[in-house]
This record gives sequence, structure tokens and C-alpha cells, in this order.
Amino acid sequence: LQQGLALLAAQPDHHERDRLELALQFTLGMAQVGQMGYEREAQQTYTKVRDLARQLGETSALCRVTGELACLYYVWAEHQRARELAEETLVLAKQTQEPVLVAMATSYLGFVLFALGEFTSAREQFRHVIEFYNPSQHHRSFVALRGADFGVSALAYDACCLWCLGFPDQAAKQGEETLALVHKLGHPFTLVDGLAYAGCLLNEMRQDAPTSPANGEELVQLATAKTPGWLATATWFWGGTLVMQGRLENGIVELRLSMEHKQSGHERCYKTGCLCSLARAQAKAGHPEEGLDTVSEALAEVEQTDERYTEAEIYRLRGELLLAQGNEHEAEASLRQAESCFQDAIEIARRQQAKSWELRATTSLARHWQAQGKRNEARAALGEVYDWFTEGFETPDLVEAKALLEVLS
Repeated sequence: LQQGLALLAAQPDHHERDRLELALQFTLGMAQVGQMGYEREAQQTYTKVRDLARQLGETSALCRVTGELACLYYVWAEHQRARELAEETLVLAKQTQEPVLVAMATSYLGFVLFALGEFTSAREQFRHVIEFYNPSQHHRSFVALRGADFGVSALAYDACCLWCLGFPDQAAKQGEETLALVHKLGHPFTLVDGLAYAGCLLNEMRQDAPTSPANGEELVQLATAKTPGWLATATWFWGGTLVMQGRLENGIVELRLSMEHKQSGHERCYKTGCLCSLARAQAKAGHPEEGLDTVSEALAEVEQTDERYTEAEIYRLRGELLLAQGNEHEAEASLRQAESCFQDAIEIARRQQAKSWELRATTSLARHWQAQGKRNEARAALGEVYDWFTEGFETPDLVEAKALLEVLS
């Protein structure tokens, strides 16, 4: 591609020369992303493509490259800019009247909305894609458009939305079906995407240790061998898997390594999730001061980037870490601050309609109230959110909530 562009540079200006440069530059951008991840080189390339597409009046190409720029800003965790570009992409896609481009643009908007913690709106986008998507019919064309099958991505993210919104069994079923599909398709970039979100992210959110190791190991192997741009994400999920297995110090090492990978490049997306995993590990390992420092960094990241999909859990963890500090001189203040954190977590989860995050935060608050002798308040608060659920009663969060309710009865 580089050689082709060098040859074109020596040619006189002409409409066909510009069209060929547009095609070469676009493919170069996809290759750069595939090899190096979403670095600044890809932005420079896609900016050239965007200028050429506008100059040539190529609406389809303009739609595609605007979508790729939206993905760049999404990966850099500049989520409001990513949202603007994703919405612009969807407008352009509808102008083309090409259903595949509309599906692509819709999925991009869904990704950004998920990161922003707007789970219901994100699901609306993903459902449009899923209703249109037929793997046997669309896989090759989707891969040709952007190097990975965004129909699979929509399925994977939709599973994560389902869990957040309080449908853990449906989420698990969709996650399993998505993983089966990506293994059947056998396309490396699609496989790594499916493993990361339908497998590892879903498991990390629901803290599901039994199903995590295989997904985490496979993701690390793929990232190391074929998709180096995914290494930071793969290391994060592997660290989280080790923590769920009880290998706390090993997990903390991997999570810190993931943060180093993120800081060495431009990838910032889901840094809040990685910090959340690290804080959870530090809490389990009995390092509350370190955990509180991690939580402070995570909350600063939330405010800087608007990445809010795990915001409720970060506040809940801050409350748990404050209770674990055991500082006798500031015990009463820590108790008040912890309760405030749990209440903040519940309020955020309700605002996001995120019943699973709400249940987990309410369980923490109920346990805290139980320790203070407020059994009736604890039982009423936890019972209300627990009774909302209609599925997932064998999952860790609901099992824990039920056990606490029985103690409070």
C-alpha cells in the first residue's frame, strides 16, 4: 500500500488518480489499525481519506471513514467526540440508502452509548443491527467494510447491556451463542472482538469465575500471536480472571501491566474498567489504601472521559474500601463516607436503569446497615431491588443478595 501511494504521488492530478488514492489510503488505515491498534498514524491516514471523499463527493466512502474516525475517538475514550462522529456516520449512511452501511453506523453509535453508560439506548441500536444481521450472508461484507464483523460486535455488546439492565440469564445465553458463532466463523479479528466482550467483559462484570479462564487465555494467545493492538485489553481481562480465581497478587501484576500497555499507547477506552478491576483486586487482597488511590484515579478518568459504564461499581468499591480501612481515628467519618458512596452507586445505577449494578450496590448498603443495627431498613431496600428480578437466581449477585435477605428476615 505504501509503495502504491508512492507511485501515485508521481502521477499528475486526475479524478481517477484521486479515486485510486482514496481506495489505497482507506485500506492502509485499516491495515494500520489491524497491526498497531488505534494509534495516531491511523488518524492521519483516515483524515486524508475523509478529505478525498469530500472532494470527490463519495458519500459511501465518507460514511465509512467518518465511522472509522468515530472508532478512533472511542478507543481514545474521547467519547463525546466519538458520539458526534457516530451520529454523523449514521446520517451519512441513511443518505446512501445502503443497508449494510446503516447497520455499520448503527453499531458504532451503540458502542459509544454503552461506554457512556446509556445501556437502554445502546440496546436499541444493537437490536437494529442484530435484526438485520445474517452471518452467512453478511460476514464477508462486514469484514470487508472494516476488518472485523461488526454484527458479532453488536451481539457481544448487547449481551453486556442485557446483564447491566438486569437480565443475567439472557446475557449469558447470548454470550455463549456469540462465542460459538465467532469460533465457527474463524476470523481472527472477529474472534478477538467476540472473546473480549461476549466472553471476558461479560464475565468480568458479572464476576463469573468458572467461565472466565478459557476466554481469557485464548484472548491473550490471539493478541500475542495475531492482534497485538489487543494486548492491553487481553492482559486486563486475564488479570481479572486470576483475581476471580483467588490468585490475587498474580492478578494485580497483570492488571498493572495492562495499565502500562495503555499508558504506552493511545488506547484509553475502558481504562475505567481496568482500574475498577484493579481496585476490586486490591480490596480482596487487603490493600484498602492502594485500592482507594486506584478508585480516585478511576473517578478522575470518569469525569475526564465520560466513560460511565462501570461508574456505579467504582463508587460501590470506594465504599467497601473505606469500610476496610479500619482507621480508628476516622472511623465515624469513614462510615458516613462509605454509606454516601453506596447511595451514590445506587443513584447512578438507577439513572442508567442498570439493575445488576443497583443490586450489587444495594447489597453492600444493606450489609453496612446490618452492621449498624438497621435490619429493617436493610431488608426493605434489598428486598425491593431483589424482587424486581425475574431470572438469574443462580448467579453470584442474586445468590449473595438472597442469602443476606434470609439473614435479615
